[in-house]
Amino acid sequence: MKVGQKRRFSVRAFPGCKSATDVCVGDAVNWYLIQTKRGKERCVHDKLATMVAEVFLPILKTRASRQGHRRAAWGTSPLFPRYLFAKFDLEQRYFDVKYMPGVGGVVSAGAEPLTVPPLVVDEIKRRSINGVVEPVEDPLRNGDCVRVVDGPFKGFEAIFDRYLSTPERVAILLSTLETNGLRIVLPVDSVTRREA
Repeated sequence: MKVGQKRRFSVRAFPGCKSATDVCVGDAVNWYLIQTKRGKERCVHDKLATMVAEVFLPILKTRASRQGHRRAAWGTSPLFPRYLFAKFDLEQRYFDVKYMPGVGGVVSAGAEPLTVPPLVVDEIKRRSINGVVEPVEDPLRNGDCVRVVDGPFKGFEAIFDRYLSTPERVAILLSTLETNGLRIVLPVDSVTRREA
């Protein structure tokens, strides 16, 4: 390539699409998957928002136990760690995006950046509220085998009885050698479904 000459890109379809025309409807602006450096997703999102048509960083609402606390706290983290979606004209913005601080690169097949079908981005947006995706928790049912993961009964296995009037508390039947189904009440965060 000569100095001052612009590089021409051939756009390839993301795996699963029949051709690049499935995602490029005569428009130069397409969705691309941007790889970021570790922990830089939000920073890159904010910088890209000022220079490209649209940026989407799907966030996952998570529940994690905090050390020294009995109850789990809600937090958020990227749905796809180290990745975000950006909609831009590849010819005009490729090098600005690729060499932006915090960016690892544009996801490519060889040297050709892959376009992301708009349906993929639209489906993730549809499943989120303001960009935050909440995992669908499978509720416990009467008779499910559970394991106590927190508190004085940690490590015990039990049978799930029912949710109490407040959904934050559950009743379980604890079976030990000394008892025949001792009913105890615990915070819902203290119980998890036992893997078969």
